[in-house]
Amino acid sequence: MRALLALSALLAALILAGCTEDARDALRPSRTGCYFTSGGASAHLTAEQAANAATIAAVGLRDGMDERAVAVAITTAMQESELVNVNYGHDDSLGLFQQRPSMGWGSEEELMDPVYASFKFYEKLQRTDGWRDMTLAQAAQAVQVSAYPDLYKQWEDEAVVIAAVLAGGQEGGIGCVKGSADEVAADPAALAEAYAYQWGAEVSETDGSTVVIDPSDAADGWNRAAWAVARAYDHAVASVAYGGMVWTPGEDDWTAPETETHGEAAVQTANDSHSAVIITFAAA
Repeated sequence: MRALLALSALLAALILAGCTEDARDALRPSRTGCYFTSGGASAHLTAEQAANAATIAAVGLRDGMDERAVAVAITTAMQESELVNVNYGHDDSLGLFQQRPSMGWGSEEELMDPVYASFKFYEKLQRTDGWRDMTLAQAAQAVQVSAYPDLYKQWEDEAVVIAAVLAGGQEGGIGCVKGSADEVAADPAALAEAYAYQWGAEVSETDGSTVVIDPSDAADGWNRAAWAVARAYDHAVASVAYGGMVWTPGEDDWTAPETETHGEAAVQTANDSHSAVIITFAAA
């Protein structure tokens, strides 16, 4: 058996040695979802998880919570639902935070709304004495009162990275790769509506191909740019630009576009993005 395994490994090595780089790339596992980086650390979420994390962050910032509070909320949701808005759970638990209608969190319909569920989580966190002096896991447990308090700790490191990108103003800290996500039609109006609902503010400008958001400062701009990237595949976003940098779907990194490589339009968008988040959409 060991000899057979060794032979298989040798054949695989020989095949790869004779393959072109393109062929080797094709044999590697494909990258999907969203990649977060901050301070040399990284985290990975599916596109669905990233969109939900972005909602949690937006609601927190909207309601005056800070990056640490967002990290507590993301730690909690990663344990409770794996950042998926599920309509089931233990007893009557529902949604991102597995909140229970029978315990006064809200109605079933309300708790299946990630914006409402996030609001209710932060509301209780704010009422928790001393939560800022607790670890993320301890603060999560103080809100949730889980039967398994030790399970939150495993998500702390990833939550810190994700919160830094979505709520801490980390420059260019998110990139998303589509994978097998369903095709959707470009819908700037729907993105503008989602922004207003989650952030509690209107976009500065929207038309058939562009949404513009005017941030109050650089950190505010990067938080909103990260939110747009995390929701890119829900709305067929073609690019997100801020601070002279541009992200396009399928890329991990943000780039400063050059005319020869990216075209004059991309360069102009980047130039215009020094003071505004500019979101463009794929042609219908």
